[in-house]
Amino acid sequence: MEFEFDPAKGEANRFKHGLHLALGVRVFDDPDHVVVASHRLIDGEDRFKAVGLVAGKLHTAVHVWRDDRIRLISVRRSNASEQGYYDRHTGRSG
Repeated sequence: MEFEFDPAKGEANRFKHGLHLALGVRVFDDPDHVVVASHRLIDGEDRFKAVGLVAGKLHTAVHVWRDDRIRLISVRRSNASEQGYYDRHTGRSG
């Protein structure tokens, strides 16, 4: 997979969530990562959330597909709902 992101958006994400967008690539490295739709009319395009382990902690990478590339929009620690998606997908709990 090929990834891309806007460097200015990467800095904004680092300021807001304390993480650089480049970390989102590592979410996809988790062989058990799960992708769920995250459609909001306001976004104007189909967005998705990838939830996966990075250094033993769950992270969520919000992204869109642009041609054959994944464009990272946001990367942050996963919330309880996203933890639930991951747990159901992997058969893990907590």
